Amino acid sequence: MTRGGAVGVDVTSVERISKLTQRRPAFASKLFTPEEVSYSEGRPERLAARWAAKEAVRKVYGGLGLPIPPYPAISVTHRPGGAPVALIGGAEVPGLELSLSHDAGLAIAMAVLLPSPGAGDLGYLPSELVLPERSQSGNKGTFGTVLVIAGSPTFPGAAALSARGALRGGAGKVKVIVAEGSHGQGLSPEVIRFPVPAEAGAYGEAAARALAGELVTAKAVVCGPGLGDSLATHGLMAEILRAMAGKGGRLVLDADALNALARWEDLRGIVPAGCVMTPHPLEAARLSRAEVGEVQSDRPGFALRLAAEFRSCVVLKGPGTVVAEPGGTLWRDDHATSVLSTGGTGDVLAGLMGALLAQGSSPADAARAGVFLHAEAGSWLGRARGRAGILASEVADALVEVQEAVRRRQSGTAGD
Repeated sequence: MTRGGAVGVDVTSVERISKLTQRRPAFASKLFTPEEVSYSEGRPERLAARWAAKEAVRKVYGGLGLPIPPYPAISVTHRPGGAPVALIGGAEVPGLELSLSHDAGLAIAMAVLLPSPGAGDLGYLPSELVLPERSQSGNKGTFGTVLVIAGSPTFPGAAALSARGALRGGAGKVKVIVAEGSHGQGLSPEVIRFPVPAEAGAYGEAAARALAGELVTAKAVVCGPGLGDSLATHGLMAEILRAMAGKGGRLVLDADALNALARWEDLRGIVPAGCVMTPHPLEAARLSRAEVGEVQSDRPGFALRLAAEFRSCVVLKGPGTVVAEPGGTLWRDDHATSVLSTGGTGDVLAGLMGALLAQGSSPADAARAGVFLHAEAGSWLGRARGRAGILASEVADALVEVQEAVRRRQSGTAGD
């Protein structure tokens, strides 16, 4: 069911909240997070504003007929730059915006939940758009496991975003490599951490050997985002590509995996046929031994040549993303949105394509559907909230509603 918009407003007396915390000290610890309590210490107006925010959020959910989250599940924090944001269960809710104020002894909060995309908001759906089946009787095994080989031990953010894209894309399970002894900071609790050896801040051959069994059992493998360009990455890539011989239809190569192919000639010849490769123009230029301007002047031609060389499906990203198949079939997505012009959105796309492969899509279907869903999520967020400032993680989260809207349009149940 698509979600309509709603507004919740609450006004709370600062004095009332102050007296309540003094009279019942357990009040704050039971209904607020430790971070909220610490931030509000000595500033009762801050705690009152957070109480009003929780009430406003609950009014939004109640007004929509949704299950009302309990007070402790709602927490108020700040985005980079200081804007307040309400988290539900520790996670942002796409489209949920919050405003706080306090004056003259009163704390005021307004929560707004923007409408999620409905089937009628999608516009034209390409006939080539094929999503995997999503049976109501399925389980996490039905929807496959995605193994994410990404994010160096020093810079784990890319792995977290790829994992989020895979989770929001519908994968049954998502596993991410982490350095031995690491807790995988930044990864959501739904992600399964798989510890592997690290060499001087990078993953190498030892990490790949530790993954041998996982490479066999995972339904899809996403490799590349944030791995870095050290010599260790060459060893890692060589081992993975050899292990995936004959299994290219389960492999997404992105970012530093593509840079490794461009840098080390010996890796180019062992790329298994049937991969999904997702270069942006600079990565495509490196792979093609060309200048970025040349690639941009003939995007279809360069995508087709790379697809033929690597016998894989090539997704040349950018406004009007091109998807080229090794047999010469070419497909172009018509989206163009500056929302996706921010770091990490490509990592989300790679994870999403991994999720589609894990659910049974062919490489070409996963590439086309991934491109469309990702761009539509960005476009919807741009229309709902604005073209600047959307986070890659928010694009990932919007994939839930966008996929459902597409499925309902395709099945003819848009009004259900």
